[in-house]
Amino acid sequence: MNVEQLRESIRNFNAHGQLGEDPLARLYTERRGAFSLFSRGLNPAELDALGDYIFPWRTQPLPQQPGDAPVRVNNLINGVWKAPAKGAYVTMSSHFDRRVSLADVPNSSAEDVEDVISAADAAWKSMAWAEETLAYRKWVIRNFSRLADHYSEECMAEIRHQVPKTYLEAQKDFFEAKRAADHLEGNAETGLRGEIVPQMVPGQTFWRDSYLPAGVAALVTPMNFVWGIPGIQIIGAYLSGCPFIYKGHPFSAITNTSIIRMLIAAGADPRFVHKLEGFGKGIGTMVGDRRIAVVSVTGSSETAKHISEQRGLFRTRFEGGGCNWSFVDDGYTDEEIQKIAERLTYSKLGFSSHKCTSLHGVTARRATLDRLQKAIVAEMDKWESRDPRGEGVKVLGPVMVHKAQTCLDIVTAVGEAPGGRILRRNERAPGAWGEHAEAVTPGFVEVTRDLQVTVDWDGKGPSKFEVSTTEFFMPVLVSMAVEDFEDFLRFSMFHNPHDLATSVWTRDDRKLQRGRKILGGMLKENDGTDSALEWEEFGASTIGDSGNMGVGEIQATLSIFCRKQKGRHLIF
Repeated sequence: MNVEQLRESIRNFNAHGQLGEDPLARLYTERRGAFSLFSRGLNPAELDALGDYIFPWRTQPLPQQPGDAPVRVNNLINGVWKAPAKGAYVTMSSHFDRRVSLADVPNSSAEDVEDVISAADAAWKSMAWAEETLAYRKWVIRNFSRLADHYSEECMAEIRHQVPKTYLEAQKDFFEAKRAADHLEGNAETGLRGEIVPQMVPGQTFWRDSYLPAGVAALVTPMNFVWGIPGIQIIGAYLSGCPFIYKGHPFSAITNTSIIRMLIAAGADPRFVHKLEGFGKGIGTMVGDRRIAVVSVTGSSETAKHISEQRGLFRTRFEGGGCNWSFVDDGYTDEEIQKIAERLTYSKLGFSSHKCTSLHGVTARRATLDRLQKAIVAEMDKWESRDPRGEGVKVLGPVMVHKAQTCLDIVTAVGEAPGGRILRRNERAPGAWGEHAEAVTPGFVEVTRDLQVTVDWDGKGPSKFEVSTTEFFMPVLVSMAVEDFEDFLRFSMFHNPHDLATSVWTRDDRKLQRGRKILGGMLKENDGTDSALEWEEFGASTIGDSGNMGVGEIQATLSIFCRKQKGRHLIF
């Protein structure tokens, strides 16, 4: 690419409100035509030139104070950035201060849905995907990874501004996507390779190919991991050869834009990469459209159920949260209990309890539970409730899914219920932070298995629920005494409908072997529930409320977006 011409086209694009034909999409045909196996990736000058295209806010900083102008984002359809058909936008307030307007997000409608599906469907029916080589798609993802690495600090600044996190948690979010690019691209040949069956009958050849593109994919992602989850889904869909429509969360609209621009800048075919912003009522019909072959959704089980109702037997792959529990065995020293309490407290409070793998509750036999509860309370006392965009690791940020008052009411209700006990009462965060954000201090309670309470859930009216099996995206930790490990296994298997992540702490190998035979989903032995390292496949067992999809491992990820072929060839 001519760097000076590239800079000039980006300046013109930004000067005209970032609407109209994308300046990098315009270069696709030329770049694709020049590609060979010996093509180099983006060079340092090109990487530098692309900064103002991917992050236009670099010349106008992200809104920080009340009165700052929000960032306006738009839809990308067929290589053209478009305002919503009806011209309507919704202004999203920030989580770190509700007085700050963060972004103007398109309030897209049925017209925009038809526009984007028609474009993606045309790309699918062109069958251009059958002519594209994996070598080119891999080259694009290598460029994408290089761009991400070059602009890692800008990416993490965006993450922390939209969904306030500590720097450590932002790194986890960002590098989940960066490593997805490296891992999926590096193993794509293996992941997309068919299998020739050894000769069974003379003159006949049999094969299996499970990795033909499935068709148009809709990617629906949540607000908590705005790089990691979209990155995995986008890279998986792109490598498989599927045209896709990316529908990110409105609270992450700024990053929704930059991550798609990064893929276009890397060389992706703009006919296959589309982005639609909007809200459920306006664009809800998209997921039920029969031209969409796959809907991949990460979010709440209620959202997934609504999508499945529209899709029937058409493919929906869902990854949700979990009511994740831990069992701690007897026999640990006080020093060891302290270390376990520190790890489990981080599993609960890390990223302000907004991980799908955040710890919900801890169990142990009565004597061990008493010791563990005391250690957890002491560890919670070390955490600060403040804006996590500053320095520090043990920082509890804002509640982003629920109201602060709901967190307080749950703890109070448990304390008033028969069999309930408050171990650490939570409060609103002190000062201006608590006044202008949904911010609280940590809460810790003990319950019995069937204990139910009723609270006004987020101002929507009274809601009665069972505490041990209701997922909290809030810093309220639950504890419960069990008779023994077998009792814990029975609770996990037959009482708790979620099986996303389970944590077992023991030195008894018989218990570990027993747990491996029974527990589904992610089983963490002597670890917290919140980790997913070394590119393991993560997700629920695929049976139950926590989801029917696993991602991370190469074949698990690519299979979301692929069809199967079973072949036989005869010598005539």
